[in-house]
Amino acid sequence: MTVPSSFAAKFSEMGKAMLVAGLALLAASAILLVSAEHDLRKNNAEVQRSNAALLQLAEINSLVIGVDYSARGYALTGEQLFLDHENEKQQGLKLGLADLLRLADPEQADYIAQLTRLIDHHATVYAQFVKMGPGHAKEMAALITNPVERQKRYDVLAALQSLHEKLMADLLSHQALAEKQQRFTLILTFMIVAIAFLGSIMEVAVEAVFSRRKRRVRGAAIPPN
Repeated sequence: MTVPSSFAAKFSEMGKAMLVAGLALLAASAILLVSAEHDLRKNNAEVQRSNAALLQLAEINSLVIGVDYSARGYALTGEQLFLDHENEKQQGLKLGLADLLRLADPEQADYIAQLTRLIDHHATVYAQFVKMGPGHAKEMAALITNPVERQKRYDVLAALQSLHEKLMADLLSHQALAEKQQRFTLILTFMIVAIAFLGSIMEVAVEAVFSRRKRRVRGAAIPPN
């Protein structure tokens, strides 16, 4: 059974239209995929930056505790080693806060500035520890238990906890967006593969129709013996 010429012509025209539409869809999907991959890389970088900010905040928290211990150690013993550690950790805090400001989202700048002020405010307590030197356990105990000075430490710890929660929320938000973009990228990749596969099948089908038409035309042109 042969395919009518009119049907073959319609099929070939329809095939051409589908190929053009497929190529257009393939090009559009490829453009979307490039854009999606760019957004995915950008958001993955945000995830890494948020992780780095959280690690930096944990280091700052450790330094805050270390400064306290070093200052108290020097006030109790008079050992220069404690004073050196205290000075080293104070410098580490300044550098750590600068790095945190660079790593955190711009929206967190005010919270970091507040944390910096609280740490500087509480540093006056450490300065008094150091000024006392050894042999002043009673005075140091009175300073530590002073409600005003103790509140300075609580304010620092509360600010650290609040900033940690905000940075964690940023991290989770970036992770959720990255996962969404990853799924979108996979869908686009699948679409491109599917379009390319269907396009290949359609191309083969159109070529088959064209070949059949050519054979029929040649057969009709040959006069019978």
